[in-house]
Amino acid sequence: MPIDRFLEARGEKRVRWLNPPERGRFIADPFGAQIDGVTHILYEDFRYATSKGVIGTIEAAATGPPRIPRVAIELPVHASYPYLVVDRGEIYCIPETNASREIGLHRAVVFPTRWEKIGTLVSGVAALDPTVFRHEGRWWLTCTDRDVGENMPLFVWHARNLEGPWEPHALNPVKTDIRSSRPAGTPFVHGGILYRPAQDCSRMYGGRIVINRVVRLTPTEFSEEPAATVEPFSEGPFPDAIHTLSGVGEITLIDSKRHRFVPSAIPYVLRNRPVPARDRTMAHRMERG
Repeated sequence: MPIDRFLEARGEKRVRWLNPPERGRFIADPFGAQIDGVTHILYEDFRYATSKGVIGTIEAAATGPPRIPRVAIELPVHASYPYLVVDRGEIYCIPETNASREIGLHRAVVFPTRWEKIGTLVSGVAALDPTVFRHEGRWWLTCTDRDVGENMPLFVWHARNLEGPWEPHALNPVKTDIRSSRPAGTPFVHGGILYRPAQDCSRMYGGRIVINRVVRLTPTEFSEEPAATVEPFSEGPFPDAIHTLSGVGEITLIDSKRHRFVPSAIPYVLRNRPVPARDRTMAHRMERG
């Protein structure tokens, strides 16, 4: 089902669920590319024992079970949200690596398992869910910033070329709304209008998805309005939240979650209890001196 179908409030949306990983792990943030009729999915593969995610990959056929998962990208820091971009015949991955305080650009050497880092799009930002797309002759990058509010202020950069240089939007942060700021997958155009999936974290992190209709996007202007919402699939095996909507041709990748007790996750949860944004900002300033 193509991603624009999620603009419809009604209509059956059939989901083919993949089997969850064993306890002590979770997988999330699916993005994909279709090569020679095969859908390759990249995703975050997180292990509580190491408190670190790597980027995994799996082939998913239209029928039958998916192939055995493999590691696509493993970095010294936690990696997630492996956003994929195709530009001039090359495939790029822009994973979230907020601990490194940069947004790196990786080019596929042998897709999907061999990559080389070729540059940094933006540095000095603890970017969350960096999302890159083309619109009206420019490249645009959207994300939130862990240091100033994980789920509320939305930041935008723009560039003429994917490799940069990237310039900050004149209004940064362009909006602050816990219900519809943090990116949630691939923007798309339908009926000549640009739409941007975002997370509604007002109830919980990734509680549901809001699809925003972008009204105005220029280097000096930004406005958008809610156009549709995507609720968790309550009748499915993962009914508690949904936070990624990723278009790949005629199919759409989603991730959902269910709540369950995982003993091995207790140390990770205690280490990562939420810290008020003001305290994080002050601590960051102290580190900078």
